[in-house]
Amino acid sequence: MDSNRLDELLQSVLKVHETEDQLIIGLDFGTTFSGVAYAFPNSNKPDLVSILDWPGLEGHKQPKVPTVISYDRKDRSTFTWGAQKHKNEKIEGIKLLLDIEQETPIYLPASNTAAELKRLGKPAVEVAADYISAIYKHAMGRIESKMPADYLQMCQKKFVLSVPAVWSDKAKDTTLKASTLLDIKWQRLIPGISILKNGKLGDAFVLCDAGGGTVDLISYEITALSPRLELKELVPGKGGMAGSLGLNRRFEQAVKDVVGEDQFYHLRKTKGFEEAMLQFDRTIKTAFRGAADEEWYVNFPMANLQDDPANNIQANCWNVKGDTLKRIFQPLITDILRLVDDQVNLVTVKRMTENHPKAKEIKAIFLVGGFGSSEYLKQCLEAAHVNIQIIQPHDAWSAIVKGAVLSQLPHEASITSSVATRHYGVSAMWTYNEAEDSGQTKKRDNYTGTDRVMKMTWYIYQGEDLKRDQKLIFPFYRSLDEDFQPKALIFTDELIQCEAIQPAKYPKPGVTRINCVLTSDLTGVDRSHFKTKTSPKGAIYYDVYYNLAVTIEAAVMKFSLEINGKEFGSVTAAYE
Repeated sequence: MDSNRLDELLQSVLKVHETEDQLIIGLDFGTTFSGVAYAFPNSNKPDLVSILDWPGLEGHKQPKVPTVISYDRKDRSTFTWGAQKHKNEKIEGIKLLLDIEQETPIYLPASNTAAELKRLGKPAVEVAADYISAIYKHAMGRIESKMPADYLQMCQKKFVLSVPAVWSDKAKDTTLKASTLLDIKWQRLIPGISILKNGKLGDAFVLCDAGGGTVDLISYEITALSPRLELKELVPGKGGMAGSLGLNRRFEQAVKDVVGEDQFYHLRKTKGFEEAMLQFDRTIKTAFRGAADEEWYVNFPMANLQDDPANNIQANCWNVKGDTLKRIFQPLITDILRLVDDQVNLVTVKRMTENHPKAKEIKAIFLVGGFGSSEYLKQCLEAAHVNIQIIQPHDAWSAIVKGAVLSQLPHEASITSSVATRHYGVSAMWTYNEAEDSGQTKKRDNYTGTDRVMKMTWYIYQGEDLKRDQKLIFPFYRSLDEDFQPKALIFTDELIQCEAIQPAKYPKPGVTRINCVLTSDLTGVDRSHFKTKTSPKGAIYYDVYYNLAVTIEAAVMKFSLEINGKEFGSVTAAYE
């Protein structure tokens, strides 16, 4: 064998070896805290590793770092992030600005994040991209310190980004844009799942991901145990802005109320106030059990607060009673209990209508996320659902990011189907029928000479089970003049959504709205695929029939364009 042939053979062997070694990296981009976990799936029992070392937290190991960023006032390309020391105004809760459709409860004090971004002159997606870039680079540095650089460079890298189960399609798309701005090709977005290995076939679980900004409820049923755990989503996910960031804001408001507005104006700029907020966030928030006789001593070192025995303030220390903390917690606890009740009831009703043998049984409610570590929240759920086990995993804080990695490991767990949270369809001109369409605006079709009316066609219905990687076909057609120009083959179509229980028959403001605008480019398609027609007036025109194919992936929809069953051209989606 000559040397050239030997070199080619060796190179092909090396390429095969390269394709077998993988590194899976999961990112949980949270409202208050974010984390990264990773695994090398090639071994029989891959280790699932969380990044525990973070800038600014030297000597203190934890699986999450604050989702905080602070820009230099003179140079917007320079910033500090996470737990680093911040000299300028901090931007917190940036993730919430990626989904402006989330309603903020009236009990939450106003946030200054949007105002700070306006002053900064930088859109939320770019700020999110800066933070994701920083945490990604740090995580890769930590991974590189654990193994040979050559091996790491050889590995195929698969990135998994978790998103709230109830986020809008636009918010998911914006999150992807924040990551692709960095040239990081996140291959999948997934709603958070935890490890459900101890169940039996047909068991139903509710996952309550109580994080910093949002609380997300999603439910699963075990459909297979071997060769790998398979789950199907049972009912549409629900959620709301009841995360622990709201607790921080309400605690801050309580401090303002007890010390007075004048003192608070100076206090909030001090190191003592920062230390007090850390104490509440790291200790009180998770350990509080709801007892009226509980007492907590919140210290404001070097804050020079005036002693106020009537409000339990002495020597820069506030003696916080259990009743005060219950008032801080109560609105958020009430919201979470309502969300869990709704999810449990929906699961029970659906399984009863299906005559499921375990219809009246929900095996457990898994409580994960930062707020999910709260003892008080766990006790409240146990009191509300005495027949359901409330499970608070020991690693509840990092369960979501670990679940993201686990979802990509062979022989671990997979979600085989999800449930549509809303109706999806398209509007198109249909032949006018006086009996059905009376009262609707009609329009004359110049090609066919008939009256037409705009009507809805729904292809995905709220509550419908959607198989993963299932392809749905949305048919369209356009009529073009005989002498059409190439640019006429760039079509725009609107994907419409509706969240009413019964989808609307006609487009209606306030009931139906645009989900995204799809731009289809058929300029490269051969004209032999178009149908030649003649109008009643003898004019030649073309009918162009094409399909928009929608593939249901982990948490997003992917669009492609097909003609006669073959993929042509390209489709881009612009979310409204």
